[in-house]
Amino acid sequence: MSKNAINYFEKIIIPLIQTNYPNIMSDLDIMILGSVGLGIDDEISDIEASIYLDDLIWKNQGKQLQLLLNDCLAKTNKWKREGSIICVHPVSWLLDGNAKKFLSNNDNLPWENVSFETLFTMQKNTIILNSKGTLKHLREKTEVTKYPEQLWKKLLITNLKELSIEEFFELNKNVQRNQIPEAYILFGIMIERIYHIAFLVSHEYYPWRTHLDWAFRNLSISRTELSTKIDKLLSTSSWNERVEIIKSIIDFYRNYIKNNNLIPEIDVYSDDLEKELIWAERLSAWNTPDWRNFITEKEKNAVDSGYSPEQFWVWSLWG
Repeated sequence: MSKNAINYFEKIIIPLIQTNYPNIMSDLDIMILGSVGLGIDDEISDIEASIYLDDLIWKNQGKQLQLLLNDCLAKTNKWKREGSIICVHPVSWLLDGNAKKFLSNNDNLPWENVSFETLFTMQKNTIILNSKGTLKHLREKTEVTKYPEQLWKKLLITNLKELSIEEFFELNKNVQRNQIPEAYILFGIMIERIYHIAFLVSHEYYPWRTHLDWAFRNLSISRTELSTKIDKLLSTSSWNERVEIIKSIIDFYRNYIKNNNLIPEIDVYSDDLEKELIWAERLSAWNTPDWRNFITEKEKNAVDSGYSPEQFWVWSLWG
């Protein structure tokens, strides 16, 4: 984080709170958000920060503290005025409203209810004050190594399916039909997913899209051919070339997943990748490694009834 931000909070914001609300100093934590909190701010960055208080203190004193900070920021802000804010929040709002469960001693944590962007923020942004210790405790509880392995697999399977089956198929049709507005809309979604998958195969949380490319360049996978492919994808104006590059990125991910044995439950080299990924998702392959037994059973039902095994999906619905 820049010295400007450290000085601003240490010399202006924290003393202001200490002078006006000395009774809550031992109960508050402060985190600097956005590019400033990541140490990558520039001349057009705004300042964003959150001050966290116990819920009861927030309810009783948070409003007046917020008004005090609003007035101070309006007079002393050194960053871009538009977008700058220092918010006073209750601790319960942390981790997308799941903080209390993560602060408990319960092992059954609601990981799926917390976005990767939120987890990235908790891990990477700067904690400027840790009086209560809540932020550091939640940072320890949400370390990337503690994220459940089955959920890594689930996210990887579902995102790979969306990119390689659903979105690539639609983009190809858009290009062939010269449906350029639709192609642009889908292209943006696919770019974001390509980045997300890079983080998933690296077992790392990803940030909000504002910082996706910056964070991607810090991954070891960015030092592979993937980075070159993404750069080419972003620089070409040919839709046919874009389709071909995305296809090569999908192939790169398939090889990477296979070579690193990231999802042993599925066959990324399957001749029918569409069937493989769609049914792996429907049958929760990340929790049931023998998920293909269900398909085999339904294929037998179809054959026994005089139909081809490809009709198994009918028996999966009306079996």
